[in-house]
Order: sequence, then C-alpha cells, then structure tokens
Amino acid sequence: MRDGVETPRPMADAGTGRGAGALAAICVAYFMVILDTTVVNVALPALGRGLHTTTSGLEWVVDGYSLTFAALLLSAGALADRRGAKAVFQAGVALFTAASVACGLAPSTAALVVARAVQGVGAALAVPASLALLQAACRDQAARRRAFGIWGGVAGIAAGAGPVLGGALVSGLGWRAVFFVNPPIAAVGLPLGARHLPSPVPRAHGVDPAGQAAGVVALAALTAVLIEAGSFGWASAVVLSGLGVFAVSAAAFVAIEHNAGAPMLPLRLFASAGFSAATTVGLLINLGFYGELFVLSLYLQQRSTT
Repeated sequence: MRDGVETPRPMADAGTGRGAGALAAICVAYFMVILDTTVVNVALPALGRGLHTTTSGLEWVVDGYSLTFAALLLSAGALADRRGAKAVFQAGVALFTAASVACGLAPSTAALVVARAVQGVGAALAVPASLALLQAACRDQAARRRAFGIWGGVAGIAAGAGPVLGGALVSGLGWRAVFFVNPPIAAVGLPLGARHLPSPVPRAHGVDPAGQAAGVVALAALTAVLIEAGSFGWASAVVLSGLGVFAVSAAAFVAIEHNAGAPMLPLRLFASAGFSAATTVGLLINLGFYGELFVLSLYLQQRSTT
C-alpha cells in the first residue's frame, strides 16, 4: 500500500517458497540438459569400442543431439508462447528423459544417433520455455536478475561437471551409464515442476514453418559436410553436394526470414552491433569449447591406452 493505493504484488519471487521451488525445478532440468552436452564426450572411446563405430559415427552421436537442439530452439520458444510454457517445459523434460533411456539401451550406432536427436528435441522444448517460466515466476526485477544469474551459473557447473562425472561413470559402470544418469535427475525435476512452476497465459504467436524447414536443412547439411569431409575428402561429390545444399537452404532461410510476417529469427536484430557482436562471440566460444572437448576426449584416452 502506497499513498492509499494498493500496489500489485509479484506473481512469485525467487525468495518465496513458490518462487524458490520454481527456480529449483527449472535449474534441475537445465542442469540435466547442459550436462548431456559434455558428459557423453568422455564416454566416446568406450562407446566406439562397444558399438564398433568409426570416428564419424562418434561425431554423429555428439552432433545428432546438438543439431536438433540448436535447430529447434527458436520454434520451440514460439510453441511455448502458444501452448503454455509450463506444459511445453514439462513435455520437453519428459521427452528428454525417455530418449536418455533409449540412448542407454541402444543396440547400434544408428539407433543411438536417432535417440540422441530425440534428446535434442526435448532439450529444445525445455530450454526456451524455462526462460519464460523464470520471467513469470520472478516479476520483481531484482529477484529476476538473481534467478537468471543462478540459471546461468547452473549451466557453467553442469558443463564443467560433465567430463568429471562421465569419467567416473564410464570407469565404474560403462558407457551406457552416462545416459542412465538423467532419469534420476528428472525424477526430482518433474514433480518439482508440477507443483511449483507458474502457468503463464498462452499468447498468440505467429509460426514460420518454411523458415524452420530451411534452417534445419541448412544446419543438417553443414553438419554432415563437416563430419563426412574427413572420410570422403573435401573435393568429393558427396561433400560438394552437401555444400551446395547448405548454400541454397541458407540463402532460402535468409530470404524467408526477410519476407515472413512472423519470422523465426527477425533479421533486424542483427542491425544492433551489440547483438551481432554477442552472437559472434558466443558462436566462436561454443565452436572452440565443444570441438576441443570432442578431440581431446578421444586423443587423451586413446593415447593412454597405447
């Protein structure tokens, strides 16, 4: 109450029971998603021996997850706006968990890559929705800043914990254990989410299926080229065809986003020097970090066995 006028109360706050519970549910799920981007790398040599796969196969195991995760992020955020962030978040976590079990039981490399791709779909559903839920749970600006700081810190902890936890699991239980670590985490996060997460009112949001399709094709073609060039050679017909598909689909994506009424990625964002610089830095950091993690995990473990 101020000057006889009642001020609106925030929906929730990270310091209240409901706000703290919502933040915990979001962070538990986000920890699981980010952990999976690094924990698998340590298991790759053992996984390769167990499934008798090649280096290209191991790259697909890693990138099958990253590809669908990255390609569907923007559209999944729009879906959360339209269908409700809580429902999409919980569905994403459940799908991720089911796919983790499928990964752990995979009888072949192909089956594992497919299951990893489904994991990426679950992660893409959960992560954008988690941001919407944080905003809804913490209407107070100070609480929101603290919550986002904790959310970002959890990502760093999960990324750093992945190689350590992966090494312990592979040494003690075998490579399949790195996937079975996810269901116990989800068993904590899903009930927390059901009880504490707010339910923001869905809002109208345009869809951009053509842009999504072009983006997926472009990213898939580029990923395939980068993985298979080592086996086929950069001058091979397979790689050159892949580069052609990438160039055409990437150009189509830009054209579609330029003309779309509700673009998946508004190109006007790149008019901001700050946005463009931050995006470029993020891209370079992730290319270096995840590329180095893949190579060093294989190199150091293979060297130790020779």
